[in-house]
Amino acid sequence: MQCQIHDLPDEVLEYILSLIPPYTYLQRCMFVCKRWYKATKNVIDHNNTHFQRSVAHGSLIWSSLPKKDCSSIISRRHSHSACTVGSAMYVFGGCTATCTTFNDLWKLDLDSRKWFRPMTTGNYPSPKACASMLNYKKFLILFGGWSHPSPYPFYQQWKLFNELHLYSLETNQWIAVNSNEMPPPVSAHSASIHGNLMIVFGGITNGHSTNDVWCLDLESYDWKKPITSTLKPQPRYGQSQIALDDKHLLILGGCTGPNAAINDVWLLVMEDPIWTWKKVQLSQSQASPTRIWCHQSCKVGNFIIVLNRSNQYHSVEMNLTSEKRTHSSYASCSSSKRPTVSHGNSKDWNITRHNSPISKPESQHLQLPPLDSIKIQPVIESKAFKKTIDNNSRRNRFEEIEIKLKSNENSLTIYVLDISKIICDCSASWVLSECEKSKGPDERILYSLVVGKEELIFFGGIKKEPSNFEGQAEVNNSQVYNDLYFINVPKYII
Repeated sequence: MQCQIHDLPDEVLEYILSLIPPYTYLQRCMFVCKRWYKATKNVIDHNNTHFQRSVAHGSLIWSSLPKKDCSSIISRRHSHSACTVGSAMYVFGGCTATCTTFNDLWKLDLDSRKWFRPMTTGNYPSPKACASMLNYKKFLILFGGWSHPSPYPFYQQWKLFNELHLYSLETNQWIAVNSNEMPPPVSAHSASIHGNLMIVFGGITNGHSTNDVWCLDLESYDWKKPITSTLKPQPRYGQSQIALDDKHLLILGGCTGPNAAINDVWLLVMEDPIWTWKKVQLSQSQASPTRIWCHQSCKVGNFIIVLNRSNQYHSVEMNLTSEKRTHSSYASCSSSKRPTVSHGNSKDWNITRHNSPISKPESQHLQLPPLDSIKIQPVIESKAFKKTIDNNSRRNRFEEIEIKLKSNENSLTIYVLDISKIICDCSASWVLSECEKSKGPDERILYSLVVGKEELIFFGGIKKEPSNFEGQAEVNNSQVYNDLYFINVPKYII
């Protein structure tokens, strides 16, 4: 007796459908028949619930494409712009390790996991990095950014932009939009869509960071600067901006200057006549990342995903610093209590990196005791010998910790912030999860992280931290990536 797929029980059919990528192919299964429509809808609902539950419990896993199947023809870059539209992720611009900027547009097909470069037309945007790009209806909205000057002629200044461009997903065309009143040129800002408004916050403008809020009407393309409360976040750049609903948004972290990261969270209530800023009270700080700066965040249900270095690595660094500080204090205190001993031409021992002088055992410089005190001489020698052993043990301890720091693969780790109570009482909590067991790619910044269907897509970035105010990166020993990773949930059986 032959059996066909229509003879399968509903549970088996739903399990088979759950193995299909949750993009175009799964959507097409809904048009086969009424039974398949119902089964596919159940699978989509189950996948969404399972994804949010896995985020809440911290059971997320990293995955990447096999090298033999990876067709990463897109060049290495960081500080690029990215967003998802349906079954595709779009990437615009960015720059190389030498700060050469791009104005190319790439499309990642999330069904086939392959890159394509659309042959666009129209008024191209300038080559730039650190711009914002968002999806609104059938357009991509690109705003702001910066470009590094060419090396010739010398002493050129870097350039900021306040260009506003639309990319039509239907006609494959770039459209430049001009308005009477526009924000000043800005880069490294953040933006989000709320109804028919695009809200822009912060960034670098006119040589300094800002905390200004600008609002763009996406129907008329008119800009305005709303009135905000006196209490507001510090001027910053490199922060993350999360849309909660049409009237609320979140600002996470950012930076006020070179290597001056801040980890606070702010809630903006957008109700006329005055938009109100509120500082969010955070709990479970032991589960928080070390800093949120140039690390893009994403919202999944009532949770926010943040990537950062592992807290285990950070604790080892703190342990090393603490032990060195303690030993340096011990050495200085001991030397103040010791009698002054002439060392002649002998050299000091540099046990720590602080170069704290530790003298050799005192017994080597003492005269021989009289015969009647010969019984206590072994005690003096044993104390000096023990002091030498302690110093050597500390030195070995420092070397072991430093070797551990060097050998430890400092990879990105997933952190989760619970924002379920953020609107009602302006509080949020970091979630103690098992995400640290799932190690991601090497630590980096200025990558893109966007939400797909039941997964997060991670692309690019730079390994070395930006060292100057503009957010550009040092060119020496900087490693830029074009690898592609996915943050998924474990498979389950319906």
